[in-house]
Amino acid sequence: MGFSDNLHALPEEWVLDLDQHSVLLVLSEAEMTAAQLDAVDAGNMPILLHTLAIDQEIPAHALSAASILVLEVSPTRAESLERLSAVRELFPNLPVIAAVREPNLPLVRTLLKQGVRDVVVLPLPHAELVEILKEISAELQAELSSDVAQGQLITIMKSIGGVGATTVATHLASELAARNTGRGVCVFDLDLQFGDAASYLGLSNQLSIADLLEAGARIDGDLLRSVVSKTPEGLHVLAAPADMMPIETVNADQILRIIELARAEYDYVVLDLPTNWTNWTLSLVARSTAIFLIVELSVASLRQAKRQLQLLQNQGISGDHISIVANRVEKRMFRAIDLESASQALGHPVDLSIHNDYPLVRAAHDQGVLIQQIRAKSKIVGDIASFLPRLGVEQ
Repeated sequence: MGFSDNLHALPEEWVLDLDQHSVLLVLSEAEMTAAQLDAVDAGNMPILLHTLAIDQEIPAHALSAASILVLEVSPTRAESLERLSAVRELFPNLPVIAAVREPNLPLVRTLLKQGVRDVVVLPLPHAELVEILKEISAELQAELSSDVAQGQLITIMKSIGGVGATTVATHLASELAARNTGRGVCVFDLDLQFGDAASYLGLSNQLSIADLLEAGARIDGDLLRSVVSKTPEGLHVLAAPADMMPIETVNADQILRIIELARAEYDYVVLDLPTNWTNWTLSLVARSTAIFLIVELSVASLRQAKRQLQLLQNQGISGDHISIVANRVEKRMFRAIDLESASQALGHPVDLSIHNDYPLVRAAHDQGVLIQQIRAKSKIVGDIASFLPRLGVEQ
């Protein structure tokens, strides 16, 4: 068994338009046979199929010519893992899809940490691999065709429901929009079951994030901007669905694609996350340039905040990007829990706080306006504006 330089043809369902990106597919003889890659016209898509044993080195010239590598990996064979490591070391920018027999979750996590772009199950699932190749090719094309800087991704997390995270998200985004003279600011309400950001801003949305999730590969900047709602102040808002949507049914790849597209369209993308955690919410937090965790000075809120901080730490997300915000803080001489004791309990500074004026906040929500439209010099607005320097923006 040796290295083959032949361009193999592929079954009809593999014929893709990958914008001239070439795919190098490296499998053992057994897996090549199991994949049933029969010889038919490959159209205009260059896919090179190479039959190599698990322990055989991949020639550098083949790797240099490839835009995407699909590589068989055997977790029980040290030579296979060493081959993968060598590829990642020599070609760190080459997207690698690992093809594995019966991969378990710990193995998938390990491969992703090593820089593998995705994992597919052997024998090769044609439809799934095709979709992954399309997605990676689109990302490569976007990188080549655009030199536009990515906008900041700002995530607002809540320790428990009802702590005021949506109020913080909408008002922080509004403060950013008021100072922005570039590509603008967009708030994504990703609380797919209880999201209320649009109504807080007086927007009666007809379209929502659900429309983008259903759009699949057709999504682009024009579609995104046609779905968002706009406030009179110029803030763009992508509303939560009108009908409750099970968060576990969301296609993680699609929502990540949507957010990355938004970062190419806007200078700031503000995410209002749901309380429940999923793989896609964790992925979004990991990609964020700034994270604000909203808490109240209560035992229940701080307990859940500590659990969330631990979860993020376990996922390798640095605490340096996380700011903890104590909401509804009252200036009382004696409090059961103050900012210092909250910091000690969490093992993380609680150095941002927002005054308590619940009647004012409720009135703004009911009227569908920003707090400053009711009270121009509200302490709440000033407190939220104090977050801006952490985003590199003057207050």
